Amino acid sequence: MRLETETHRRGGVTLVAVRVTNDGDQPQRVRVANRSDGTVWPPRQRGLPEPGWDDGGWEGVLDAGATRALGYATAAPPADPPVEFAWTERAADGEPTTTEAFAEFGDPRPPRDVVAPPTTALPKDVHEWLAAVSERATDGEATDADREGVAALAARAGVLQARVEE
Repeated sequence: MRLETETHRRGGVTLVAVRVTNDGDQPQRVRVANRSDGTVWPPRQRGLPEPGWDDGGWEGVLDAGATRALGYATAAPPADPPVEFAWTERAADGEPTTTEAFAEFGDPRPPRDVVAPPTTALPKDVHEWLAAVSERATDGEATDADREGVAALAARAGVLQARVEE
């Protein structure tokens, strides 16, 4: 296993570029750990850290002969070297990747029938409309009109809540 690194410090932020190479003949599970005194700011997708990242580094599987490019930021000044292998181990045959394992968790939302409806009294028409939108959204069939209506309702409710709390 080999690490190649490069760091750039600009505006109080250190950018760390890493190339991890598995030069062995077996897949390896590896933990690349940040050595600086700061927390890792990992790359993100839709506001969430990319698979394999946490505030201390990256963990994943590299196939035999594979190279993986990694990059992150930190507020800490760069260490020399900026990263190290916390550990490496032979990956089990058929072991799922982080993304595959995460996908096996399925939908994290509770089943709709166990979520209690609001206890506050809503006008019948509003309650029926919300129930219909909820059903379409749960089935993945929400419309643009549903999204616009819910956004308008949320905005109006926020204004009314501010007035009521004055």
